[in-house]
Amino acid sequence: MLSKRVIFYRLYLVMNIAFIWVLFSLLFLYNIVTVDKVLLEERTLSLFALAFAIVGFIVAAAEAFFLKDAFRKLPFLLSTLLRMSLTLLLFLVVSVIFLAVYFVFRYDGTFTEFKDKFINEIIHSPSFLILMLDMGLLALISILALEVSDKFGPGGVRNFLRGRYNQPRKENRIFLFLDMNDSTAIAEHIGHEQYFKMLKVFFSDITEPILNHGGHIYQYVGDEIVLSWRNDEKGKQNCLNCVRDAWLVFEKRAGKYKAAFGYAPSFKAGIHAGDVTAGYIGIIKKDLVYSGDILNTTARIRSKCHTLGHSFVVSESFLQEYENKNDFSFEEIGAIELKGKQQKVKLFSFHFPGFAEPVSA
Repeated sequence: MLSKRVIFYRLYLVMNIAFIWVLFSLLFLYNIVTVDKVLLEERTLSLFALAFAIVGFIVAAAEAFFLKDAFRKLPFLLSTLLRMSLTLLLFLVVSVIFLAVYFVFRYDGTFTEFKDKFINEIIHSPSFLILMLDMGLLALISILALEVSDKFGPGGVRNFLRGRYNQPRKENRIFLFLDMNDSTAIAEHIGHEQYFKMLKVFFSDITEPILNHGGHIYQYVGDEIVLSWRNDEKGKQNCLNCVRDAWLVFEKRAGKYKAAFGYAPSFKAGIHAGDVTAGYIGIIKKDLVYSGDILNTTARIRSKCHTLGHSFVVSESFLQEYENKNDFSFEEIGAIELKGKQQKVKLFSFHFPGFAEPVSA
């Protein structure tokens, strides 16, 4: 079942796609004008735009909440063809409903007259073929828009279109490296296929706290996920809240995991903050990459969790200029030598109500 935050995010995508449908109404009008001007005699642009907005919202919602996941296991080409076919069918159904409403409330003639007029003036007109071609193209654009949004994540498409990272830029960011405990042992016991299914559920369940607290998903690396926020007071609070809420999610759903896989997952996390260089790299496949010592140090901090006997460890750099600690308590571990670092890094563990140490692996 989708969380409220995921539902709101998908509704945001649906609204954007509906806006694309409104823009497409202009193209459709142009096609009608060039093919069949008579059809526009008693119709206005605002009516077309409103109709396309409503239909676009319905179709995009069906795509985002039902069709998108229904065919996820199929090859992308087959999935796209099936989704386009169902989208066109849904469009026809919605259109028939609209026409029925129009007949009941606005048409003065008989149903037979209305039906004959509809068939002769609409179905048999060149404009209807143009409409179907436009709808097919629009259905494809809607599907691709949802897939691209999944690829880039929240805000990613906007940054890409704006060219925000076309040139390398310096940013001050927080990084959180979070990975599942005992992953190797679990994979050996339940098998790699079951383990992969467990990993998919693990990352799916952690999506809710990430969205709730504005986290940017930077990378998935095996059983590890790398998240990022702007390094400010709000970013620090969101980062810590994300860790807490993720822990609460897995505590709450432990029974579900044990029933399905025989294990209830837990995780460890390392947090660090500082300056990085961000930009797109690659020629035939582009990726947004953060470069800098901050990422290496965060990875080292996360790898020290087991050795230090703490599940959640943060650096002194992260705690600088952070005043509003709310329900979190921090205990100084000390200056620790990290692999590849010439100077020791002062580390702290952090806790919140209900959480108990130690990490098992």
